[in-house]
Amino acid sequence: MIRWRLVYSGLLSAGMSGLVALIVTILNTGIDAGLVLRWLAAWAIAFPVAWFAALFWGPFARRLALRITQPPAGE
Repeated sequence: MIRWRLVYSGLLSAGMSGLVALIVTILNTGIDAGLVLRWLAAWAIAFPVAWFAALFWGPFARRLALRITQPPAGE
């Protein structure tokens, strides 16, 4: 189970941090020949932070989502 959690949170955080880093990089610096290198530099910082956050925030977010979406007992 721990391996699944590491892989799942790694894949999810890689995709999300990559997309956010790309959008923020484009908004801050524009699209030009150096975009890919600037984006990769930003993503190299964002990805480990996102993975760490996903590992620790994930279980809490799951419990919170279940609490919000499950009706009270007896309904």
